[in-house]
Amino acid sequence: MSEVQESNIAVCFRNIHTIITRGVSVSMESVSAVILNGFQDEGRRKGLFNYIRALSAVLISHHLTEDKFAFPYFRDKMPEAPFDDLTEWHQEMERILGEIKLAVDNCEKNDQLEANLKNLEKSLTRLNEEWQPHIQVETDEFISKADALLPVEEQRKFIQQFAEFGQKLAIPPALTVPFMLYNLPAEDRNIFSEWMPAEVLQNLVPVVWKEEWASMTPFLLA
Repeated sequence: MSEVQESNIAVCFRNIHTIITRGVSVSMESVSAVILNGFQDEGRRKGLFNYIRALSAVLISHHLTEDKFAFPYFRDKMPEAPFDDLTEWHQEMERILGEIKLAVDNCEKNDQLEANLKNLEKSLTRLNEEWQPHIQVETDEFISKADALLPVEEQRKFIQQFAEFGQKLAIPPALTVPFMLYNLPAEDRNIFSEWMPAEVLQNLVPVVWKEEWASMTPFLLA
């Protein structure tokens, strides 16, 4: 693994965007399948709702980390970047995530299950429609230009702080950390996990938290 790979800001953002993009896609496809065929069993039902809740928590924490840490960090260095527009986009997606939470809560209570599954499907589709152009603008107008502004060591410091900030906000960690790790292919996962404490990777995820996140396994990568 090269020093450039380890310290590259673009790789850091690409990984978290990959995690969320896959999370949205899997959630949409899985809810659509349930609407057509129903739940296979109670375990898969629990896993799907845990997966969607983890997606929502990770997306909210990612946007807060950008708004509270990344954008202020670069605002003076990149005065032309559309940080305010990106933050407004975050707020719109947060409203959609509120609809998703309500639909999931109602589904779990079997409150008008069919109607709420369709509401969930619609809200996830709307989230995807906002998410895809958002990350394209963010990549083109911010991320692709940020690397050139910082020397390697400052990039590493930024990424470490960015990762720590986001991980503290992504709760509950017993769901969100496995969600982040296992929505990435193995090679990208290795790079992403470099910024996590050894205790999390060696004990909490595989042992202490395993029972809490195991239901999500059918929706995660190996």
